[in-house]
Amino acid sequence: MSAAAIQLRRPGPSGRMLRSLARWLVTFALVVVAVGALYPLLFTIINSLKSRVAYAQSPLGLPANITFENYLETFSRIHVPRLLFNSIVTTAGGLVLSTVAALFIAYAVTKLRMPGGNLVFLFIISMLVIPSQVVIYPLYDTILSLGFGGTYQGLILAYAAFGLPMSTYLLVAYFRAIPDELIEAARLDGAGDMRILFQVLLPVSTPAIAALSILNFVWMWNDLLLPLVIMGGSGNTTLMVGVALLSGQYDVSIPLISAGLIVALLPVMIVYLVFQRQILNGAIAGAVR
Repeated sequence: MSAAAIQLRRPGPSGRMLRSLARWLVTFALVVVAVGALYPLLFTIINSLKSRVAYAQSPLGLPANITFENYLETFSRIHVPRLLFNSIVTTAGGLVLSTVAALFIAYAVTKLRMPGGNLVFLFIISMLVIPSQVVIYPLYDTILSLGFGGTYQGLILAYAAFGLPMSTYLLVAYFRAIPDELIEAARLDGAGDMRILFQVLLPVSTPAIAALSILNFVWMWNDLLLPLVIMGGSGNTTLMVGVALLSGQYDVSIPLISAGLIVALLPVMIVYLVFQRQILNGAIAGAVR
């Protein structure tokens, strides 16, 4: 290639300026999005360290004197250890049940070629477009008919029912990308369907399972509607419901509610920090495959 052609291919000063401007605009847009996403969390943390008087004087300002009285009042007004245990049991149960059910459905639809499998898949994922408020009364009536009202089992079944469509959708999309030759090779080695699912497909599907587990964990932990409806006033209600009850009928303390929200958010942050290496390794393994 001649020197003249190379010179023509090089961007001129105006081209380099446009590229630099585009990078700055993209960076600025990403910074704005990041600030918008983090501001509610920072606002909650800052206000949880203020007294009621300090918040009334400066709702958006930094605390002049940091106080932890809101956290102490949170633990005194609600039974945090009990509510935390309830949230762990119901969230873990709903997460495991929805994931296992989605694994079976995704395997049946994509690898067993069962008659009407696509119709079953379409019926399940159609639940994604139906708001939970529309089916909350039939769901509540079903839970009561089963005798699970106000129990862990009732909330776990409700979580699994609402988490199943998204879990099935993600796993079906992932299973369809796995070559059928891998399944045929396992069958030639004498593996049955259960062994193929749990010893062949499950390890390969680590990235998809990690992704849907994080998504389901976050919404199940933070959900307020289902625990309120199914648990009612029982002692098995979740931590998020307890935080919501910190707001009285005539007395609303933003610093107190902020402290309660931070207490409820801590388990989510801990789970992410503990399992972020596994999630990253799973994503890298999926990319290598």
